[in-house]
Amino acid sequence: MKKPMIDQAPELASTAGSTMDVNAGLSLRVAQLQVLSRTLAHLSHDVQNHLAVISESAGWMGDLLKLKSKQRGWLGRLLKRGQSQRFDAEPFLSGLSIIKKQIEEGSNLTGRLNCFAHRLEETRAVFDANKVLVESQDVLSRQAGEKGICLELKLTKEAPMIETDPPGFQLALLSTVEHVMEGLKSGDSLALEAGISGGRFQVCLTGPYHEGFHSLSPEEPDSRDFYQDIVEEMGGQIQRESGDGKYVTTLTFPLATAET
Repeated sequence: MKKPMIDQAPELASTAGSTMDVNAGLSLRVAQLQVLSRTLAHLSHDVQNHLAVISESAGWMGDLLKLKSKQRGWLGRLLKRGQSQRFDAEPFLSGLSIIKKQIEEGSNLTGRLNCFAHRLEETRAVFDANKVLVESQDVLSRQAGEKGICLELKLTKEAPMIETDPPGFQLALLSTVEHVMEGLKSGDSLALEAGISGGRFQVCLTGPYHEGFHSLSPEEPDSRDFYQDIVEEMGGQIQRESGDGKYVTTLTFPLATAET
């Protein structure tokens, strides 16, 4: 005997409510990322301006110090310590060289942050997944360093073009790596290797297996997180497997079609 429709209504309402809650949660995450993207874009732009001024100042100071060899005019007299001793500018030039190197590294970092931030503003786009990994490398390396984990990044030589939601992709990537790192210990190594397999772009995270933390499977409700729903919404998949003392987490995404 079939159940009356009136008995099934609460179950349907409960399922619909659960779906609405998930969608609302995902929308909130996207909104938070959009705010973050604008903030990062403004901050990285300002930092770039400051670094440019510092770099120009350091270059100007270096040019002045290099003139010490000529020892002419007021500058020559200024650079003398005494009547018979010339001013040694080498330590200053060496220091300026270090400053300029740090400025270049800082400039490269903020440039990657700027690209990272602007990509978060897009709702759907075709992009090189390798570039996203490079832009995220600084964040991931810092996160790994704080936990005492050695992170190794290996990119594919190909340019894997994927078409998806950039904020969701970056969020899924960072969240997956963070989840894997939670199961590692200080001194462990984690390899992040990107490539193309079976016509799909994949990111493999390989680290040592520790009993207990990885006991749950992705299908069990307690082991799921919001980023897994995001991955599936983008047509991606998350797979976990262990063996030979290693634990491998694999993210896969469809490549962009030839028409795009």
